[in-house]
Amino acid sequence: MGADSRILAFPPGTELVFGPQATRRQHISEQLALVMRGWGFTEIMVPAFDGRESAPDDAEEGSLYQLTDREGRTLMLRADFTRFVAKALAAELRRDNRQIRACYEGKIFRFQPGGHGHRVEQSQRGLEWINAPGRVYDAAALLMARECLAAAGIQQSVIVVGHAGFVNGVLGEAAGERRLLEALDHKNPTRIREVAMRLGMPAGTVSLLESLPMFTGGPEVLSRLASAPLPDAARAALDELAELQALLAAAGLNEGLLYDLGEVRRFRYYSGLMFKAYHPRVGEELGGGGRYDRLFDRYGLSVPAVGFGFDLARLAEAAPRDGGNGPAPTRVAAGGGAVALRKAIELRAAGRPVLLGEEEA
Repeated sequence: MGADSRILAFPPGTELVFGPQATRRQHISEQLALVMRGWGFTEIMVPAFDGRESAPDDAEEGSLYQLTDREGRTLMLRADFTRFVAKALAAELRRDNRQIRACYEGKIFRFQPGGHGHRVEQSQRGLEWINAPGRVYDAAALLMARECLAAAGIQQSVIVVGHAGFVNGVLGEAAGERRLLEALDHKNPTRIREVAMRLGMPAGTVSLLESLPMFTGGPEVLSRLASAPLPDAARAALDELAELQALLAAAGLNEGLLYDLGEVRRFRYYSGLMFKAYHPRVGEELGGGGRYDRLFDRYGLSVPAVGFGFDLARLAEAAPRDGGNGPAPTRVAAGGGAVALRKAIELRAAGRPVLLGEEEA
């Protein structure tokens, strides 16, 4: 008698990965970990949930997954690694405010009404570089992200670079307007103009915002606004991006980079560099990150930091299909008893994979 399909179904948006697909994803995570360890990063394991008081100030209430413990306390599942790592390291930094290189792998849980299968459970591999101030560390983060993509076997990827301070500087008091940020994120000039005018923004600001989707490309997009009238905060952000671009060019690291002055991110803790990685085979970003120099303020600490994370499912989608499979295993018939076991032991001692089953190849 067949089982009820409802009994066999997991909740929508959860991850179930099995067989070669899981092997490929694990292989990719291991390759990224090798890159991160090669740069001196060590693993950190943080809780999967925390108290509701640690929820991000800018998160939409409906995007968080919550649960209640036996004592009636409201807890939230981890929606973002960066905040959890910051909290985990705050006490350590109070004792010794030193540079820390932390990398991680794990799941985040965040409701998303659309995009990439409406996944709410996502596996990530990423890193956080604590007490890493200035453009050299920004450039190094971009270099590591690119090395991670190469280690996963992903070719033809593009990293799009922006700056949190530019759009916020242009928006001013409207920096928290969700509808306007969504329009900017979707690169929709008509919608940007409509929302900005509805908010009563000055005509010059509306015109600049409407044109931002056009300011995406190579280093030349930074110079196109060099003489434009900009708010001081936006001008400072543009100057920082120009400094970063010059540093990357001098180090020979400009290949595969685009600049986007209309770049916005979901989390508002970013304070400088922001970036996302894309691949033509995948409809959404593979991952991204940036600089967050103010995140530790809530713990009474002044700590410049930069980090990034990759979505392992999207990396696996962009990576070659034959990546991580390794050598074919040798089949050993279980019916051989002790002889079969001795053969399996010999093969494993030689580092060769074994499939113990009913029939020998």
